[in-house]
Amino acid sequence: MSALLTLTDVHSFYGKIEALKGISLEVRQGEIVALLGSNGAGKSTTLKTISGLVRPGSGAILLEGKSLVGHAPHQIVEAGIIHVPEGRRIFAGLTVRENLELGGFTQRKEKAVISEGIEQAFALFPRLKERSGQLGGTLSGGEQQMLAICRGLMARPKLLMLDEPSMGLAPIIVQEIMQIIREINKQGTTILLIEQNAKAALRLAHRGYVLETGRIVMENTAEVLRGDESIVKAYLGA
Repeated sequence: MSALLTLTDVHSFYGKIEALKGISLEVRQGEIVALLGSNGAGKSTTLKTISGLVRPGSGAILLEGKSLVGHAPHQIVEAGIIHVPEGRRIFAGLTVRENLELGGFTQRKEKAVISEGIEQAFALFPRLKERSGQLGGTLSGGEQQMLAICRGLMARPKLLMLDEPSMGLAPIIVQEIMQIIREINKQGTTILLIEQNAKAALRLAHRGYVLETGRIVMENTAEVLRGDESIVKAYLGA
């Protein structure tokens, strides 16, 4: 598989604080890649740096061989990267359908594409179809997460980045979300995943990277990481 996204020696800062200390990773076409690590390890900063919300101080970020460094977030969206942030961040005062339509902003000249995307979202999550005219703020936490993921898919991304999609959700809803993430990947979308439930993430992912204080300390297949005692003790709650 060819590399879709490549980071090489990326350093990112919040003021004078160095949050990423030379991150190098790749996400190959068609994969699910998990980023693991404790709070403050730099996982969310990695996604924000890729999506242009945080400007890297140095290093290279390539999508299909083309540099993203210095591009504005909307340009990175147009290039094919969608970032579904932690906390869902849907538009509470807009309906489910309006949230989805906004997600398709980059496709706005293709009304048929937007209509098709909405139908695909409703096929993935029939509950959203039932609530299409309901305000986003009145949905349950699980429904809001479903909406956030589908809003991201409306842009037809080459890479979908998900930050803690299971946070705060009941176990049965988490299971449903994970199954849908797997289905989205099977349909051809490459996924970079941050997930507090490391066991669930490694059951889903093809490969994983482990971050500690802004550095990658381990990378391997999900199967190997699941079987590594140090990873199990540190991140899988054993």
